[in-house]
Amino acid sequence: MTRTRRVIGVGQVAVLLLGIIGVSVAATARAESPASAGKVTFTMGVSDDLVTANPFKSAGGNEYEMFFLNYDMLYNFSQDTLEPESALAQYPPEQSADGKTWTFEIRSGVAWSDGVPLTAHDIAFTFNLVNEKQLGSFQSELGDPIAKNAFEAPNDTTLIWHMATPTLAPLSPPWVPIVPEHIWGKFMDPQYTSGDIKEFRNVPAVGSGPFHLTEWNEGQGWKMEANPDYWMGAPHIDDVVFRPYGNPEALKLALTTGEVDAVDGLPPSIFNTLQDQPNIETNVSSAGRFDNIAFNFEGTGDPSLHDQNVRDAIAIAVDRQALVDRVTLGYASLGDSVILPSFSRWSWRPSTGEVQGYDPQAAMDLLDSAGYTDVNGDGIREDKSGNPWSLEVLTISDYVYSVPAGKLIVGWLKDIGIDATIKSVSEGKAYDLWGSQDFDMYVWSWGPSPDPDFILSIFTHKQCLSWSDGCYSDPVYDKMYEAQRAATDQATRQELVTQMQQYLYDKNPEVVLFYEPTLEAYRTDRFTGFVKQPEPQGYLYFAYGPYSYLNIEPVLAADGGTTGSSAGIPVDVWIVLAVAGVGIGAAISIRRGRRDADTE
Repeated sequence: MTRTRRVIGVGQVAVLLLGIIGVSVAATARAESPASAGKVTFTMGVSDDLVTANPFKSAGGNEYEMFFLNYDMLYNFSQDTLEPESALAQYPPEQSADGKTWTFEIRSGVAWSDGVPLTAHDIAFTFNLVNEKQLGSFQSELGDPIAKNAFEAPNDTTLIWHMATPTLAPLSPPWVPIVPEHIWGKFMDPQYTSGDIKEFRNVPAVGSGPFHLTEWNEGQGWKMEANPDYWMGAPHIDDVVFRPYGNPEALKLALTTGEVDAVDGLPPSIFNTLQDQPNIETNVSSAGRFDNIAFNFEGTGDPSLHDQNVRDAIAIAVDRQALVDRVTLGYASLGDSVILPSFSRWSWRPSTGEVQGYDPQAAMDLLDSAGYTDVNGDGIREDKSGNPWSLEVLTISDYVYSVPAGKLIVGWLKDIGIDATIKSVSEGKAYDLWGSQDFDMYVWSWGPSPDPDFILSIFTHKQCLSWSDGCYSDPVYDKMYEAQRAATDQATRQELVTQMQQYLYDKNPEVVLFYEPTLEAYRTDRFTGFVKQPEPQGYLYFAYGPYSYLNIEPVLAADGGTTGSSAGIPVDVWIVLAVAGVGIGAAISIRRGRRDADTE
């Protein structure tokens, strides 16, 4: 492996520092300009920009954060427990005697950001749009409604949900943003397809949430303005700016210099350097994602992956504890089930005797017995057709754990005789390859919702070419999934959910590697009032609702004013640094150059 070297010269250091001065001056000018006088802006540093502002095309974390702020949903996830609670609708709804009809009381007095009242008609429209246009990203959230007009609003404050079969689905908060019918209504016309709906840019985005999207300059970030009439109470800040940075070091620099007020999703090595920084508070959340190896059962996926012996061998050939220790620096915990441990009501853990622990010898024995042997003694096994057996491991270059985990996994696969190679692509390219099923296996992650239905659904045949990782299909599992959806009491559903987790663990349609916490940081000299979801060790932002954004407020300054609104390091300080930086730059140039030369 080679590494690109860059030696920073004296002139380059001066230019770099002067450029930073320019950024600081610009930020200071923004903060003090008459147009923004008196405004309180909270600036969030993120690793990348939005991919889309259209909620029906959303897939990544940034998009979900945007629409959690821009839109309301039928229910909220409780700040304290992540259990469903009343939002636009009162929780719980009323169920009919036959279990097929649910009636919801809808909150009155809510308005869209353009002033138009939000009513039950908007909710019925949104759900009918998702159901009838088969918007796969959200359709699974709605259970099994009748084919057409499953949702009706007899008046402004009543929603009726008709189901084809009895189910508890309406009690599981449908993670569907409610959109205004007066903006999106045209898409119900038969001439529009789901593809047409997903092409709608949606900027600015009319919503009913605590903030609404007003600007998105692609590649430069997006801005959301506060809704002073929000039904949960007005935010204490005027707007939120999400500013993307190209790499973790740039994100850290933006926080420490004051260009941003908070950052999310830092890699452990960068996060550790912030622990003792002045005016910076760090937070290690409970696990909000699981990282996994997903296998492809369709498209160009290697046929050997259909053999459970192969998947079982890969599962025990991977040293998950080593991934936790070496890739996450101990912040993550060992993975097994697809439901996170933090969702304690639903999670299942294998017993000691059931754990698929690291055992490369047992993995090799499995492959031998399955007919994948090294015929010619070159250290590489042949497949069942007698050809050298190779698997490609896809990793995502801009996802913090994927590449380092993938490199270790490739090494462990080679140890058991599989000629594994790594292919690293951007997240955008990974989405393309996922959509076309053009991969063998990949190392990625999931951030599931607190209710288990969605993450369990991705292993069903219906989710093939939608949310499914690799088009896994198992009729036995599909029946288990439908049974938990049709359960008429929570105790029965919990038992079925437990059985499904164990079934997936035994069948290995994918391998859960570790549970990943979110590493967050914010400046304590700018804003206060951050809340965790759930307490005591939850997420500050990028959570399951807008709670921090509703509660943060500027820190009071000594003169009675506020210290909110990012302005950066004072210009005079940067000038001193620039002058000193020329001399420092020369030293850096020499020392880095020599160190690189010594290690070549």
